[in-house]
Amino acid sequence: MLKHQNSAIGAQTRRARPFSRLGLPAALFLVGWALASCANLGPAGFSEPTLRVGVSPDYPPVIFERDGEIVGIEADFAHRLGRDLHRPIEFVEIPFPDLLDALEAGEIDVVMSGLSNTPDRASRVQFIEPYMEIGQLALIRNRDIGRFGRIQEIRRPDTRVGFQRGTTGERYVASSLTRAASFAFDSVEDGLRSLRADRIDYFIHDAPTVWRIAGDVENRDLHGLYRPLTTEQISWAVRQGDPQLATVLNATLAYWKREGFIDPIVQRWIPVRITLR
Repeated sequence: MLKHQNSAIGAQTRRARPFSRLGLPAALFLVGWALASCANLGPAGFSEPTLRVGVSPDYPPVIFERDGEIVGIEADFAHRLGRDLHRPIEFVEIPFPDLLDALEAGEIDVVMSGLSNTPDRASRVQFIEPYMEIGQLALIRNRDIGRFGRIQEIRRPDTRVGFQRGTTGERYVASSLTRAASFAFDSVEDGLRSLRADRIDYFIHDAPTVWRIAGDVENRDLHGLYRPLTTEQISWAVRQGDPQLATVLNATLAYWKREGFIDPIVQRWIPVRITLR
């Protein structure tokens, strides 16, 4: 998710979920076989160690939990990664603010949780090449289209803006909407309740979230302003001391891009993506 990473690892319980599948392009298997460490063998049938994938499954449609299963864009990527590298996959659930701490501590091998590539994070971890470019969007009430239909209207000094704590949306509000009255919320749902109750005028969040909300027929009272307020890249992250895994993941991602594997997965979870420039 597009969130800041500042807090230390707390006492939260980690939940691990195994996932294993076979099959891979031969070229990717050779890269993974040559570079991945084989000191500890994985489950029966695998010669490569388990890949521990850190996720915070509270960010639909990128990564979330449905009927007890972790699903979404990143989950589909992780499943395919396991097949292509011939490695068993284990999802490790960690609160979002603690993901980078867990990665640095060696509790997980890779973060695949809708993580935006920011300079402060890049000073701590090694990012894989981005797979999607997004940005912050504004969500308004449908009845306010006449008032906020032009994106510059949200910058007026008499507006009230909401955002989710710890996100890059918070960073955008702090840096670019300094004249607006700002309100922090612990969750998207809290922000939407305040928007509907007319306690704020608009809610800032990243594009996948706004696409999902505004595209849901149950949210006809809400409207997304599809003009990006920022430009952000979504990437996976590995430890800075793990260049071999970074090489494997970058090679895999390059292969996916060449073969056109990424867009069908993204479009499965985000059927409509509109960008106005």
